[in-house]
Amino acid sequence: MKALSKAIFIAAVGISAFNASAASDNSVIRYAIWSNPNGTFNPTLYFTDYDRAVIFNVFGRLFTLDKKQNPQPSLAERYDYSDDGKTLTLHLRQGVKWHDGKPFTAEDVAFTYGSEAAPDFPRDQPDFVKHLVGYEDYHSGKSADLAGIKVIDPQTVSFSFTAPYAAAFAHFADRPVLAKHIWNAIPVKEWNTATSLLRNPVGTGPYKFVEFVSDQYVKLERNDDYFGGAPKIKTFIFKVSNAQTVQNELINGDVDIAELSSWNKRDVETYQKAGIRIVEQPGVTAQYLSLDTRNPNLSDPRVRQALAYGIDRQLIVDKLLFGHGLVFNTKDHPQSQYYPKDLNTYSYDPKKAQELLKEAGWSDTNGDGIVDKNGQNLTFTLNYPTGNRTRELTAPIIQQNLKKIGINVVLNVADFNATLAILQDKNKVYDGVLMGGTFRPGLYENNFWWERFSTPKLDALAEQFNTTVDAEKLKTSIGDWLKEVNQQVPHVWLYIPNQGYALSKRVSHYSAYPYEPFADVTQWTVNQQ
Repeated sequence: MKALSKAIFIAAVGISAFNASAASDNSVIRYAIWSNPNGTFNPTLYFTDYDRAVIFNVFGRLFTLDKKQNPQPSLAERYDYSDDGKTLTLHLRQGVKWHDGKPFTAEDVAFTYGSEAAPDFPRDQPDFVKHLVGYEDYHSGKSADLAGIKVIDPQTVSFSFTAPYAAAFAHFADRPVLAKHIWNAIPVKEWNTATSLLRNPVGTGPYKFVEFVSDQYVKLERNDDYFGGAPKIKTFIFKVSNAQTVQNELINGDVDIAELSSWNKRDVETYQKAGIRIVEQPGVTAQYLSLDTRNPNLSDPRVRQALAYGIDRQLIVDKLLFGHGLVFNTKDHPQSQYYPKDLNTYSYDPKKAQELLKEAGWSDTNGDGIVDKNGQNLTFTLNYPTGNRTRELTAPIIQQNLKKIGINVVLNVADFNATLAILQDKNKVYDGVLMGGTFRPGLYENNFWWERFSTPKLDALAEQFNTTVDAEKLKTSIGDWLKEVNQQVPHVWLYIPNQGYALSKRVSHYSAYPYEPFADVTQWTVNQQ
């Protein structure tokens, strides 16, 4: 046996033994994920749902969301507002410890959210910090302190905003708290390259980090001192899997929980015959076609609208999701209270798409079937990642649809992180990228997941909903913003698949709900088979 083949054989035997041992141990649960985590296990820096899944089990949050998407106290026990609504004071839970035994205090909270405003923070500043008093002076380096965040005592911290800011709770629910005594030792500008800290996170959550073996698994162990009560499961394994093998892994007992990658009737029936339970919920992750509006071919909104009309999105839901999903038309979930009822639905209409292209100067002048302008054919490179079978199958459908309206679509497939890097590179101009994004309830910001797109009207509307906590004013301004997004089409909003989970027969207690897949993780249990 050659050396390399032998190494692969030994590795495979090790993984097999690991799975067999876990399947017979009722203190271990294995949760399948579709792509390898990036390893950015830092609550302020993470950018994939795979890293997020690990982070939300290792780190604690000030607030979580209930089933109606309302904030619920967690690390923060209660809060109160100043009379003018501009200062939010949080009263923190006492007795909480970091996984290394150090006490959790208000200093950690101030440090976490203050770091996001730092001049050299290695990611885009979230809108949350831009609304804090003193942000501009702190971010520009004029002030050494961020006036909008104050530690009042070890268990109390306040946030002062330039105007009442309704999205604060959503940011707290989306970004857990960092340990100041760990991350303060590294300059903020170096956080993205602090690999050892990124891949050995210390939190206050229900599970402690143990090990990350790239392309294989992330191992967590129970935090017996968790303030919410020690989990019933001792060891939690996030196992990197894929849509082609996960069904056999579930049936054979190699994993216990997996998100469904397909609602194919045959697959669902196979699960059910094997005693695998299916849990279906409204989806919270949207699939979209990101368009680079800096691209000269896409700068005209009529071209972007043509793309929306030219893609048969309902066909994708019917054929690839087997009806388990829905089409959407702006950057919000149709079940949201803010989702406008009078949006342009961009129902599939190739004729309308061709008319819009012609209005924008694109027509087939030489009869080759491809529209052209100034002697150049309209070619569109569609980038998409592996790891999500439905998304992969969406790409050739889009290619076929757009060919009918005269656009030459070139498909470019790569692994998830390579495709994501296209969106992360601010200097790279692209045509289109298929990607997914998770809705964050209550977090309305003038951005579009990875891409920044702005118009004076969008900016003005965002200013309105970011300066009030009045329910009716929020509904009006957010609704108007969503309508403008619908008209501008910075993305072609594709579909929202229903969320499905497949549970092995070992799983005896499991509960989750939209936006909080690990809400009840401390109560999950498995039985020995």
